[in-house]
Amino acid sequence: MSAGARPLLSVVVLVYNTAAYLRECFDSLLGQEYGPVEVIAIDDASTDGSLAICREYEARHPNFRCVSKPNEGGAVSGNLGISLARGEYVALVDSDDLVTAAGYRLLMEEALRTGADIVVGRAARLGASGISSVAFLYEPYVWSRRRVVESACDFPELVHDGFYWNKVFRTAFLRRHGLGMVPGLLYADRPFVHQAYWHSRRTAIIPDLVYLWRVRGGEAAPSITQRLRQSENFIDRMRSVAIEWEVFGDVPGAQAYRDAIAIDNLQRALHAAHGIVGSPGFREVFMRQMQALLALYGDLDWRALGARRCLYLELIRRGETAGLCFLLGVTAERGWIREIDGACYWEQPFLDNPELPVPREAMRLRFPNIGFFHLQDIRLDDDRLELTLHLHDRIMAGCEVDFELHSLYGEGGWAFRRLGRVGDHAWRYALDLDGIAWEPGGLYGLVLHYRAGGIRGRYRIGEKMVPAEWFPSLPLRNAHGRLLHSAEAGGIGFAAG
Repeated sequence: MSAGARPLLSVVVLVYNTAAYLRECFDSLLGQEYGPVEVIAIDDASTDGSLAICREYEARHPNFRCVSKPNEGGAVSGNLGISLARGEYVALVDSDDLVTAAGYRLLMEEALRTGADIVVGRAARLGASGISSVAFLYEPYVWSRRRVVESACDFPELVHDGFYWNKVFRTAFLRRHGLGMVPGLLYADRPFVHQAYWHSRRTAIIPDLVYLWRVRGGEAAPSITQRLRQSENFIDRMRSVAIEWEVFGDVPGAQAYRDAIAIDNLQRALHAAHGIVGSPGFREVFMRQMQALLALYGDLDWRALGARRCLYLELIRRGETAGLCFLLGVTAERGWIREIDGACYWEQPFLDNPELPVPREAMRLRFPNIGFFHLQDIRLDDDRLELTLHLHDRIMAGCEVDFELHSLYGEGGWAFRRLGRVGDHAWRYALDLDGIAWEPGGLYGLVLHYRAGGIRGRYRIGEKMVPAEWFPSLPLRNAHGRLLHSAEAGGIGFAAG
């Protein structure tokens, strides 16, 4: 790119003490299939060799700028980068991560094709053992197929992807709405991204892999998002959550969107709950912060979180720290079920306990919950994949359950047929493999979908949902491909070809 040429895309890299990964990050940006691109590295007063590396790249590449600033946090760095961007679109990158070689070409082709304010692509985690989707719970279904949405309300699942780094934003759009990150906030991405979705009049989504989020190992310190259980980070996360709730409080027509964000934030906050069992210090912080959040949320309906999480939240709201630690620390992954008056409930010491009158409804199993269902068996024949689901008959009667092989890096999925009940609490499903137009080298994850009233959800079938003795028998092979346990697929997957 010549010195005076205006780039179509500006890439802002948030740099702080990532010297060990910085060259690999910069090389992934400068080696993009797409151009012209300007790279703006914002160094937040690094104390390692990061700034020297930035200066080295600035001296060698005319489309690379380095800005050094006092230590004020990543949110300030990101906002500064957006203000400096000359491109029609701007992207934000964490300096220990990578962008795939085709990533910005794919995002920008879609941006120019659709005129979108935001374009979203697929992400995966990058660790020492390779690419993994295990840490992503609901995000893969945001990225499952190519689509364009005119409003955040048209595609509620969009709230699950609150990352800033797998996207390009129209620069003028961000500036027109004054969108940026809250200074001093570590977890500043979700409020920023969710507000951007709300203001966007056209958000495009592509199913292609564009971004690799590094899981740091070895001697390097873990990144912010990989230190969920540290007290100061949890406090910051809860501040971010509260900011989101307040931001949308007076926005006309935003209540359903606000509630969806709140449910997603509760689910994410509860990921840190197990940290209270072995840490009295974190226990105090967690309970205080969560009680304040529940008070802020008021009468929010959180039944979609399932029986386990609903009971956890009830115990938190009542200040029953010992009871919560008990459930988190000693209950097994496999849950026990008690049937009462035709409905199923999680059987544990708080069910109908007169000394602690927690509402029974908080423990009701309305749909598949992890620990209360599993696959009994799975079989791969020459032309068919079959499996048997173990789920209580009463739960099955109140909801719809389906399975699919879901494409990880392309569009489409292949739905199983429900063959029917084959025993007590046992249901058979089959997928005919002949005639499927497999993507060459495609990878598909095994997914359970459920619907119960207005509640919809899904699980990728992972280790907690299958008998342990299965894994030594994998992979299974036939002419269509291999059934295997794959971190890249997020659990049980099928590799075509």
